[in-house]
Amino acid sequence: MADYAFRTLEDRRKLQTLYENGLTPKELSQETKKTTMVIYRELRRGQDGTRLKDGRLKYDATVAQRAVNKSLEQRGRKASRTSQGAT
Repeated sequence: MADYAFRTLEDRRKLQTLYENGLTPKELSQETKKTTMVIYRELRRGQDGTRLKDGRLKYDATVAQRAVNKSLEQRGRKASRTSQGAT
């Protein structure tokens, strides 16, 4: 399994709460002990297209969790397709 910095929905909800309370990515980095690059990637993963009152793009933990789950489902060896007419 991939080594996601925010592994659970609960981790992502904590990040969402901190972000909605006005913390900057740098402050989020210090609070969660993750790099700023990881914070920016996670915030981008959870964007739902709406904005907070202060104008920043909203982060939604559920959207981010769905994106991760979808990514994990698509990994691995793909089943080979055989042609229907071949015997």
